[in-house]
Amino acid sequence: MTVHTAKAISVLGAVAATFATGDALADGHGYGHGPDYVYARVVDVDPVVHYVTVDRPVQRCWNETVARPVGSVGVAGQTAAGGIIGATIGHILGHGDSGALTVVGAAAGAAIAHENAVRNGAVVETRADVVRRCEAVSHPITEKHIDGYRVTYVLDGRRYTTHTDYHPGDRIQVAVSARPVGHWGG
Repeated sequence: MTVHTAKAISVLGAVAATFATGDALADGHGYGHGPDYVYARVVDVDPVVHYVTVDRPVQRCWNETVARPVGSVGVAGQTAAGGIIGATIGHILGHGDSGALTVVGAAAGAAIAHENAVRNGAVVETRADVVRRCEAVSHPITEKHIDGYRVTYVLDGRRYTTHTDYHPGDRIQVAVSARPVGHWGG
């Protein structure tokens, strides 16, 4: 073998070693390259939950009986008389020139006479009406919110736990890479 042939074989060997190392790095088993991805068996999935209390308005309705005045015995006459007396007093105080004082006097006299008649026992007739009433009532409800999942999986006979935003099913994708021990290269 000549020196040139030996050098050529040596160079070819170095190139072959470089390709072999490059393949190992491309597989993710060297450092400096991205990891490989494998699937691991999921053995446990626990939802991570928290509870929130929210107010939900609920409409509550009921029937209510309401007494409505429809007339009175002895009150109407006394109210009318009080209105006439009040109007007369207003007319006198206004010296006959002010219609406004006459009207104010009539209203005040009627109100005073009506109140006095009711206080002294005049009977006011009423009718019972049924009225439907509704109101919005605050109704607190506790809701369950899922913040993600605590996933336990097995890879190469060892158990690992991670947190995911989704339920992974029966397997989970895991990134793996091999780095030489004690090597801190980048």
